[in-house]
Amino acid sequence: MASNKDEIILEITTVVESLSLKLATLQAKVNELCKSTDCNRVKKVNKELLNTKERSNGINLDTLRKEK
Repeated sequence: MASNKDEIILEITTVVESLSLKLATLQAKVNELCKSTDCNRVKKVNKELLNTKERSNGINLDTLRKEK
């Protein structure tokens, strides 16, 4: 018999797996879009979105930035 804790862990694991698959699909689409536009449009839109997000909550999620 599974405990409540085990059920919660299973539910969280399922959600994380689902989100991971969705992220992988999204990343593949972004990569394809980058290839077809030389990334200029993607970077521009990403920057615009980040500026909007940073103004609203102060979080920096710039996934296209170069590693330092």
